This record gives sequence, structure tokens and C-alpha cells, in this order.
Amino acid sequence: MSLKLGFILFVLGVGLVESRAKHQWGKLTADKIEQFKKAHPRTNVDRFVSALDRMNERMATKEPTAEEKLNLAEIIKGLKNHKRSPRHHKEGDSLSQINTNAGIANSLYGGDMVLSDPQVDVILGDFLDDSETGRDKRQAHYSAKYPTDLWGNTFYYYFDASLSAKAKKAAQMAIAFWQNSTCVDFVESQTNPNRVRFFKDGDGCYSDVGMMGGVQVLSLGTGCEYFYIAAHEIGHALGFFHEQSRYDRDTAITVNSGNVIPDQRYNYNKLTTSNNNNYLMPYDYGSIMQYDELAFTSNNGRTMFAKRAVYQNTMGSALISFYDISMMNSYYKCKAKCPNGATCVNGGFRNSRNCNVCICPSGWGGITCSERESGCGAALIAKGPIQTQSITIGANNEFDTEYETFEKCNYIIRAPMGYKIEVILKTMTGIDCIPGCVYKGIEVKAMSDHRYTGIRYCCEEDIGTKIVSEGNVMPVSLIGPGCNIPGYFILRLACM
Repeated sequence: MSLKLGFILFVLGVGLVESRAKHQWGKLTADKIEQFKKAHPRTNVDRFVSALDRMNERMATKEPTAEEKLNLAEIIKGLKNHKRSPRHHKEGDSLSQINTNAGIANSLYGGDMVLSDPQVDVILGDFLDDSETGRDKRQAHYSAKYPTDLWGNTFYYYFDASLSAKAKKAAQMAIAFWQNSTCVDFVESQTNPNRVRFFKDGDGCYSDVGMMGGVQVLSLGTGCEYFYIAAHEIGHALGFFHEQSRYDRDTAITVNSGNVIPDQRYNYNKLTTSNNNNYLMPYDYGSIMQYDELAFTSNNGRTMFAKRAVYQNTMGSALISFYDISMMNSYYKCKAKCPNGATCVNGGFRNSRNCNVCICPSGWGGITCSERESGCGAALIAKGPIQTQSITIGANNEFDTEYETFEKCNYIIRAPMGYKIEVILKTMTGIDCIPGCVYKGIEVKAMSDHRYTGIRYCCEEDIGTKIVSEGNVMPVSLIGPGCNIPGYFILRLACM
């Protein structure tokens, strides 16, 4: 009986392959499709996109249960209805917008990743019909090549002539950040056998995942020439997947598939415990690898909801978070290089490039993370009477789209032991209400554990918001691309 059933299923499977519609390549011309395939010699691209199509077909038929609908309705009730600012860039203000508008998102895993054949086996194995190729499905930890898909001590790369000067500058800034924050050296080389070619592929932003072997590519096309996009794609090239694809993501976010572009629902596929290791670190709404609430939206409605509603606008951050840095250091075993050294506080850990200095959560600085992060800002004392504090970042100029990265002003607010701090956002001007507060905003760390990214505010509807700290110390940061961001808040003490 089982043999007969297996034979029937096999015949049906062959029939499905023969009748399957061809993959829709969107705006890509035949020449562009051929170039895309040639750029990824370790990927059978037809097999890869076919698996994506099968995954999307399966996900498109999945409807939320009655319980899930009720939970979603409750989450929506607790959210502010932000009036979003106009888009700054015609290509899009987020990576998912850029790739969707470029017509390439539906040909990439997660909207911006190309998987090698072994990675396809592991991650998309359930959506393969390998009667087409004769390959066997495989399961392994991370990928079938792990740990050889790590770069080891050195990440080799070079800049293709097609890359714009602006994209090259953004890539150089992102490279410098990742190198200074990890034990991985980035070396420019056009001859090393294993290297990444930074290039411009039309309007697309995408990368391979991990070290594939040979020459691999990282595209920073039109609209991708910014620090946060380069940092995100280098994160992929180093081996990171998306935060929203973590196997445990359902504990932190709810995906509203009804608002997702139908042929891109597969971009919300989850990894599993067998191919996703988060090193016991919590879900990070502020990860550089986390998409914003409108990722792949079909109707400008939210596609993701933070289960901790206050972090809704933190998703889609343009800054590399502390947990991003910490996880990359764990991934490349950098922390093991410092068995001795500085005694780090406030959640920091030893810097493998100098074990006597700590890498600190944002807002904290100094050798041991016991001081306010350097730069503009101040240490403030919250006292009994109501206080008003005016804080401003940057020069008094209009928004300039040429800023590749961000300026921060950091404040550490302290109250006496046994008290909490209450902050009210009294006034905010010069803000941009964009998901992730990617241009301008205020970040408040109300949790006692300052390793977490704080709550971001950048919308007019946020004025009047009251935030109460868990402990007696609260880091507050103003973030902006060198622009004027006046912000006023009231400090008030409340007993613990």
C-alpha cells in the first residue's frame, strides 16, 4: 500500500513540474537574468527560484486561525496610528522597498539574499522537487558546509568599476564599523581565491550568505548607497540571516500575511533550530537585520507587529545594534580571544582587538562601559521637582540625503537609588515619521538591561508619550544624519 501511494505521489509530482508556470522575473530583462545567473556560479538559480515559487504557493494558501485573528486585532488596538512622512528617495526608504520597486525582491530569499545550492538544500529542502536535478536533500547545522562558510580571520573583498563613488564610500564606512567591532579583518584584494565583489546590479541591494568559496557578489545598486544598507548586506556576507526569520520570531513579532504582496509571502519564512543559532541572545527589534513594519506591503498596511507594542517603530533600524555586534563576535569566536582583560559593566564585553577595553551597549562608553558614550550630550540628574531639558543634535540645516551615516547625542539620566525616572516627550520638531526612525528620532532605554535597543520615537503622534524606567538609570539618545532635531522632555521621579 505504501509503495503504491508513493508511486502515485511521484507521478503527480512530475505532472506539477511539467505544468508549473515559469518564474516571474519582474523588471529583469533576459540579459539581466543571464547576468544574474552567471554572477552566482555556486547556485543553480533556476532551482533556487523554483523552490521560492513553491514555498510561496504553499504559504499563499495558509490562512490565519480564528485565535490568530483575535490576537492580531488585540495587537492593532494597542498601536498608535502614525501619519508617515513622505518618502525621501524615489527608489524607496527601506531595503525591502528598494528591491520590490526594482522588481528583484521576488527572486531573492528574504528579499535580498542568494542562497548557494547547499543552503537551498537545508533551508528550502521542503520546497524542492529534485527529480529536476537529481540532487539529494540534506540537513545540517546552518548549511551543509558549516563551519567552512565562515570567513575565519579575514574577509577579502574588492570594488568593481561599476560601483558608484557614493556606494563605495558607504561600503567603506560599513566595512570599517564591522572590522572595528569584531576580530574579522577586512582586506581589499582582487587576487585572493575567496573574495566578495562589491558591484552595482541596476537597482538591487543583495548578497550571498557567508563565505561561498571563489568570487561572490554583493550588490549596492541605485538607492542602496547608504551605510545602513551596506552594513546589512555585509552582515549577510558574514553569515547573518534576517532577524524576522529567526526560528523563535513568533515570540516577538506577528506577521500579517494578508498585507504582504502575494508573490513575496515566502520572504517571511522562518528558519529552524537546525539551521539557526542565536547564541542564546534575545530577539532584537533594533537589529540592523530586522525589516520594518511595512516590509513587502501590498497596500501600505503593516506586515509585522511587535508583540511589545512600544517597539513597533524600532523595527527597521538604520543602526547596527549591540546585539548584532555581540552575536557576530560569538559567531566568529572573537570573545574567546579575551579570557582575561577589562571588567566590563552595563552588559559590555571585551574587545578582541584590545582585551583591556570593552565593547559597550549604545549610550555607554569608556574603557569598562561605566561612562556616558563620548560625543555630544550630557549626564543629567533627575530630581524631585519637574524638570524640562532641551536637547538638540547637529547643525541647523535642512535634511540632506547625502549623509551616509548618523550622528548621535547621548544622555545618561540618573535618579537616586530606589527611584524610577519618568520621561515625557513634550515637544519634538524637525522629525521624520519613517518606520525604524531611520532619519531622525529619539531612543529611550527604559529597560534595566541596556543591551537591548531602546524604544524609538520620531512621529508627531509620539508627543506626550510617557516612559518610565525600570531602574534608576536611563540612557537617552538623539539620532540623526547631521540634522537639526530639537527635542524637549520632562524628567519626573516616581517611587519604585
